[in-house]
Amino acid sequence: MKMTWLSMLALSGLLMNCTQRINMSNLPSVVQNSLKNHYPAATNPEWEKKGDHFEAEFDIQGQEHTVLIDASGQVLMRKQDVATAELPQPVSGALQRDYQAYLVDDVEKVEKNGQTYYQVELENNNQDLKKVYALDGSVADVPYWD
Repeated sequence: MKMTWLSMLALSGLLMNCTQRINMSNLPSVVQNSLKNHYPAATNPEWEKKGDHFEAEFDIQGQEHTVLIDASGQVLMRKQDVATAELPQPVSGALQRDYQAYLVDDVEKVEKNGQTYYQVELENNNQDLKKVYALDGSVADVPYWD
């Protein structure tokens, strides 16, 4: 009985922290306006509630973008897909040096707190790695943003 109670408590905590898809009609207007003002060319936004923040995934001219916006409309983070060839030389050099046996599967440019990072998803057989790099090619102490 005690174990069941603890299991239910843990499960409810996990469910409360999950992201939730959110309908445009349930989105604060200040958040909607923030996206429109920062990205007037954005098409087909899909919204999720992440804790106290709102995440929008959208396209601009066929390129995928994601932004995290707080309830006051401030853009906290943004990311966009980029081609591997667009990686800064220090980052591509670090990948070639440290992960020769891996294939670069996905690259995204992330902007947070005025800093630019590149997050890279690497594949090697059954092993996938996710790394975040600073512009100078060093591994950044920033969580990977899925």
